[in-house]
Amino acid sequence: MINKLWLALFFLGYLVAGATGRVEETTLALLHSMEGSVKFSIGIIGFLAFWSGLLRIAEEAGMTRWVARALHPLLSRLFPKLPAGSPALGCITLSLAANLLGLSHAATPLGIKAMYELEKVNPTPGEISDEISIYLALILGGISLIPSTIIAVRVQTGSQNPSSIILPMLLATLVGTSVTLLVHFIIKETRKAGK
Repeated sequence: MINKLWLALFFLGYLVAGATGRVEETTLALLHSMEGSVKFSIGIIGFLAFWSGLLRIAEEAGMTRWVARALHPLLSRLFPKLPAGSPALGCITLSLAANLLGLSHAATPLGIKAMYELEKVNPTPGEISDEISIYLALILGGISLIPSTIIAVRVQTGSQNPSSIILPMLLATLVGTSVTLLVHFIIKETRKAGK
């Protein structure tokens, strides 16, 4: 559907350009935009590849187990029904680490893997368990200590101080995550009280 919408907008734009006699200007602007997009993409690919590779090396080197142990006090409170050595905890840890580094592109496949592992231990398969809800609340809140992808985008677009967003992003994502977890626990307690 979205492809049809973009195609319609593209042709509508060219119809308007033709009707106003600006086809040449529109074509030049389109070519200039495409050139900028390609330069931007090539510039950001190296950055994304570096951080994704670093995350993969950390996973292979066993650093995820160390991070899982460091996060164990928090994760054991948030996911009390998951056993300590559960593969789901490792996947959750990795996806949270990717989010903390602002690597949402790397967090997505890790998040899918975490959901798969959480579904394996779900007492009611096909329905959302408390663990899945809490995981979604954590991910959707998106705590980011170092929003590296956004900083890279700001560098590519010529920002004078690309890292100035670190504190505002940290505060915004911390509030977002806290609110999503709070809403989850309020809904959970309301359901318990209603039974």
